[in-house]
Amino acid sequence: MNKIIMIGMNPRTRHLIPWDADAEYWTLNEGACKDWVKRWDVLFQIHPRWDWDRVNNMADPNHPLFMKGVSGLTCLYCKGTNEVFQDGQAVECPWCEEEHYIIPDHRWTNGQPKKIIMQDVNEDVPGCVRYPIATVTHEEINESPYLTSTLAHMLAYAIAFYQDCKIELYGFEAESNTEYAVQRPCIEYWIGYGRGQGMSIEAPGSHLLTGRHYAYEDYDQGYRSRLELRKRQLQEQLNAAEIEAIKSEGALSALTPFKAVDDIKPYWEANFDDHFKKKNFVSFLRGTLKELERSIQILDAYRQDSDEATGADIRRLVEMPYQLG
Repeated sequence: MNKIIMIGMNPRTRHLIPWDADAEYWTLNEGACKDWVKRWDVLFQIHPRWDWDRVNNMADPNHPLFMKGVSGLTCLYCKGTNEVFQDGQAVECPWCEEEHYIIPDHRWTNGQPKKIIMQDVNEDVPGCVRYPIATVTHEEINESPYLTSTLAHMLAYAIAFYQDCKIELYGFEAESNTEYAVQRPCIEYWIGYGRGQGMSIEAPGSHLLTGRHYAYEDYDQGYRSRLELRKRQLQEQLNAAEIEAIKSEGALSALTPFKAVDDIKPYWEANFDDHFKKKNFVSFLRGTLKELERSIQILDAYRQDSDEATGADIRRLVEMPYQLG
């Protein structure tokens, strides 16, 4: 075996998985029991016991029984009734066979449990192996763990013990704005670390490790930074203008009771004009700031949704109302 294929849950690249490769297949969490996962050799379940052994796991309600290699027990989802409700209608439980959970054959290989790498050694989990966190953190990252996802642990494990293997990633995009926003930089860090060790680590079809060449073929982020700088400048200008408008309003209010007095009237009119101008300037700045924020949102939307839209058209759209300097 000279290749490791790591399988995640994102659907973008599932169709690219070479299921007949001469490789060892690693997956994680409830992935081993997904219908589309045609084979697996190693499962990483590094969550603490209270998490993987809970009975309300909607990704796989019988996951605790699968982990423990227990077959024939009452289904944890339907509680032995073989009946669940969907859209108000009673239907047969999709997670068991006649009230009982039957462990799939792929949990074993030639009568032996497959390897499951876990945070702790669990005697009731056949094939359980403790993740060598002390070795990985000491030898690879100097006791300063930078491991923000299960995939990061999988990569660090492979780098520590399988340096002669090629690694391919499928089903790992880390593309949402949830927990993956924190996980993606760490995943790419470990890919880079492994490559720095001379390993081949690829993610075919994935958006991981992709991006336009900054300053050579792309300046979007630098351009956006200038917009953000302009936004900060406008906000500072608005704060100052609001203070001046409040002062002018106070001066006008003080003169208003005496505006009919001939000697006071010119001063009141001058203060009225001054307050009117300053109030309008505040409104102008607020509107300008709002439009700039909207333009930044438009730019972000185009940058995320289309390669073509990062060109000159969207830049001209943003530049029309704003001169950056």
